[in-house]
Amino acid sequence: MKRAIGLLATGRKKLGHPAPVLDFYTSPLFQKSVQYAKEHYDGFYFYNAKDGLLLPDQTLEPYDLSIKTFSIMEKKVWARNVIDTFRKYESPDEIIVYLHGGKVYRDHLEPQLEQKGYEYKIPMKGLGIGQQLAWLDQQLAE
Repeated sequence: MKRAIGLLATGRKKLGHPAPVLDFYTSPLFQKSVQYAKEHYDGFYFYNAKDGLLLPDQTLEPYDLSIKTFSIMEKKVWARNVIDTFRKYESPDEIIVYLHGGKVYRDHLEPQLEQKGYEYKIPMKGLGIGQQLAWLDQQLAE
Protein backbone atom coordinates (compact mmCIF):
# COMPACT_ATOMS: atom_id res chain seq x y z
CA MET A 1 0.00 0.00 0.00
CA LYS A 2 1.33 3.40 -0.97
CA ARG A 3 1.98 6.04 1.67
CA ALA A 4 0.08 9.35 1.53
CA ILE A 5 2.44 12.32 1.27
CA GLY A 6 1.29 15.94 1.35
CA LEU A 7 2.95 18.59 -0.79
CA LEU A 8 1.73 21.87 0.65
CA ALA A 9 1.94 25.50 -0.39
CA THR A 10 3.24 27.96 2.16
CA GLY A 11 1.68 31.43 2.28
CA ARG A 12 2.11 35.16 2.02
CA LYS A 13 1.83 35.94 5.74
CA LYS A 14 5.20 35.37 7.39
CA LEU A 15 7.15 36.22 10.50
CA GLY A 16 9.68 39.05 10.29
CA HIS A 17 12.48 36.91 11.71
CA PRO A 18 14.04 33.50 11.00
CA ALA A 19 12.00 30.48 12.11
CA PRO A 20 11.28 26.86 11.14
CA VAL A 21 8.80 26.46 8.27
CA LEU A 22 6.04 25.23 10.60
CA ASP A 23 6.25 28.49 12.60
CA PHE A 24 7.38 30.90 9.86
CA TYR A 25 4.11 31.06 7.90
CA THR A 26 1.20 32.48 9.87
CA SER A 27 -1.90 32.48 7.65
CA PRO A 28 -4.95 30.51 8.84
CA LEU A 29 -4.95 28.52 5.58
CA PHE A 30 -1.34 27.44 6.12
CA GLN A 31 -1.92 26.53 9.76
CA LYS A 32 -5.05 24.51 9.00
CA SER A 33 -3.32 22.78 6.07
CA VAL A 34 -0.51 21.72 8.41
CA GLN A 35 -2.99 20.42 10.97
CA TYR A 36 -4.82 18.50 8.24
CA ALA A 37 -1.53 17.06 6.91
CA LYS A 38 -0.47 15.92 10.37
CA GLU A 39 -3.78 14.06 10.79
CA HIS A 40 -4.19 12.61 7.29
CA TYR A 41 -0.79 12.04 5.68
CA ASP A 42 2.14 9.79 6.46
CA GLY A 43 4.48 12.72 5.84
CA PHE A 44 4.50 16.13 4.21
CA TYR A 45 6.69 18.74 2.56
CA PHE A 46 6.20 22.36 1.59
CA TYR A 47 7.11 24.58 -1.34
CA ASN A 48 7.57 28.30 -1.81
CA ALA A 49 8.64 30.59 -4.65
CA LYS A 50 12.03 31.46 -3.15
CA ASP A 51 13.40 28.12 -1.96
CA GLY A 52 11.41 25.49 -3.87
CA LEU A 53 10.93 22.33 -1.80
CA LEU A 54 11.04 22.81 1.98
CA LEU A 55 11.31 20.32 4.82
CA PRO A 56 9.08 20.94 7.88
CA ASP A 57 12.03 21.60 10.22
CA GLN A 58 13.92 23.80 7.77
CA THR A 59 14.59 27.34 9.04
CA LEU A 60 13.71 30.23 6.75
CA GLU A 61 14.79 33.86 6.63
CA PRO A 62 12.25 36.60 5.86
CA TYR A 63 11.80 37.24 2.14
CA ASP A 64 9.50 38.97 -0.31
CA LEU A 65 9.09 36.98 -3.52
CA SER A 66 6.03 35.69 -5.35
CA ILE A 67 5.83 33.15 -8.14
CA LYS A 68 3.43 35.60 -9.81
CA THR A 69 6.48 37.69 -10.77
CA PHE A 70 8.15 34.72 -12.54
CA SER A 71 8.14 34.32 -16.32
CA ILE A 72 6.57 31.15 -17.75
CA MET A 73 10.06 29.69 -18.24
CA GLU A 74 11.07 30.56 -14.66
CA LYS A 75 7.90 28.84 -13.36
CA LYS A 76 8.71 25.70 -15.36
CA VAL A 77 12.30 25.62 -14.09
CA TRP A 78 11.08 26.27 -10.54
CA ALA A 79 8.58 23.37 -10.72
CA ARG A 80 11.16 21.00 -12.21
CA ASN A 81 13.57 21.87 -9.38
CA VAL A 82 10.86 21.33 -6.73
CA ILE A 83 9.99 17.86 -8.02
CA ASP A 84 13.62 16.89 -8.71
CA THR A 85 14.43 17.72 -5.08
CA PHE A 86 11.27 15.91 -3.91
CA ARG A 87 12.48 12.77 -5.74
CA LYS A 88 15.53 12.68 -3.47
CA TYR A 89 13.16 12.00 -0.55
CA GLU A 90 10.19 10.14 -2.06
CA SER A 91 9.98 7.48 -4.77
CA PRO A 92 7.03 7.60 -7.21
CA ASP A 93 6.52 3.84 -6.71
CA GLU A 94 5.90 4.17 -2.97
CA ILE A 95 3.61 7.17 -2.50
CA ILE A 96 0.53 9.08 -3.57
CA VAL A 97 1.08 12.84 -3.50
CA TYR A 98 -1.68 15.08 -2.16
CA LEU A 99 -1.04 18.46 -3.72
CA HIS A 100 -2.25 21.55 -1.87
CA GLY A 101 -1.88 25.08 -3.18
CA GLY A 102 -3.09 27.62 -5.68
CA LYS A 103 -3.51 27.11 -9.39
CA VAL A 104 -0.52 29.35 -10.20
CA TYR A 105 1.70 26.74 -8.53
CA ARG A 106 -0.22 23.61 -9.49
CA ASP A 107 -0.24 24.49 -13.20
CA HIS A 108 3.51 23.93 -13.20
CA LEU A 109 3.88 21.25 -10.52
CA GLU A 110 1.30 18.87 -11.99
CA PRO A 111 3.12 18.30 -15.32
CA GLN A 112 6.36 17.65 -13.41
CA LEU A 113 4.66 15.15 -11.09
CA GLU A 114 3.22 13.36 -14.13
CA GLN A 115 6.52 13.40 -16.00
CA LYS A 116 8.36 11.90 -13.03
CA GLY A 117 5.73 9.16 -12.61
CA TYR A 118 3.98 10.30 -9.44
CA GLU A 119 0.36 9.47 -8.76
CA TYR A 120 -1.25 12.57 -7.26
CA LYS A 121 -4.54 13.99 -6.08
CA ILE A 122 -5.71 17.55 -5.45
CA PRO A 123 -8.08 17.47 -2.46
CA MET A 124 -9.27 21.09 -2.76
CA LYS A 125 -9.17 21.57 -6.53
CA GLY A 126 -11.36 24.40 -7.73
CA LEU A 127 -11.97 25.87 -4.26
CA GLY A 128 -11.25 29.51 -3.44
CA ILE A 129 -9.42 30.41 -0.22
CA GLY A 130 -12.63 30.82 1.81
CA GLN A 131 -13.92 27.50 0.49
CA GLN A 132 -10.59 25.82 1.29
CA LEU A 133 -10.76 27.11 4.86
CA ALA A 134 -14.33 25.79 5.18
CA TRP A 135 -13.31 22.42 3.68
CA LEU A 136 -10.40 22.12 6.11
CA ASP A 137 -12.60 23.11 9.06
CA GLN A 138 -15.10 20.41 8.07
CA GLN A 139 -12.40 17.75 7.62
CA LEU A 140 -10.71 18.64 10.90
CA ALA A 141 -14.01 18.50 12.78
CA GLU A 142 -14.75 14.93 11.64
